[in-house]
Amino acid sequence: MTTRNLLQILARRWYVVMVVLIATGLLYATLARHGSYYSEVQVVFVAPGDVALAPFNDQRRVTLVSFASAIESEIHNGRPTNRLAEGAPLFGAGVDQGYQVLMPNRGGQWQYSFPDPVLTVRAVGPDPQWATATVDGLVTHITALVAQRQQSNGVPVVDTIHIEQVPNETTANYVGSSTDARARALVSLILVGLAVAAFLAVTIDRISQKVQPK
Repeated sequence: MTTRNLLQILARRWYVVMVVLIATGLLYATLARHGSYYSEVQVVFVAPGDVALAPFNDQRRVTLVSFASAIESEIHNGRPTNRLAEGAPLFGAGVDQGYQVLMPNRGGQWQYSFPDPVLTVRAVGPDPQWATATVDGLVTHITALVAQRQQSNGVPVVDTIHIEQVPNETTANYVGSSTDARARALVSLILVGLAVAAFLAVTIDRISQKVQPK
């Protein structure tokens, strides 16, 4: 088959070409939309009179760690914390939309160690607003739990533990394919789409020619 014959068939079966190209465009739009936004902050538990970035006082560390652990347990309603994906970002663990609140484990897989009074708050979602709003909401929830627990125990204001967010501004980063990668994917899909369109157009044209009455 010559190029001229192929072009004539494509022109005659233009509707086949249109259907395949539309399907190709929809497939690309679906793939290009696949991406997530990731946000993470550290919530540091601070003793009265201290600041988050100062070295931890060893005499107060145990108390702060125990308190942070209790707040983590309340966040999860007393259920065991899932640490299977702790070493990787949520999107790296296959989570498209969700959140996680964990005390960072400084030990290994077989023996946990939690020496720092810190909670890692992270979220991954379909848009940056969802990710940052989820993290901010969790930090607000933690702040409320910290205040409620101490108030219920009658801790004087001057002796209350407080929290500080690091960094203090919640941001979200996009996790997905780059512009160059999406451009290459589009070119590849177009080429595949044209090949499929040509094959289907030729096949349909031949079948139509055979079934026509002589």
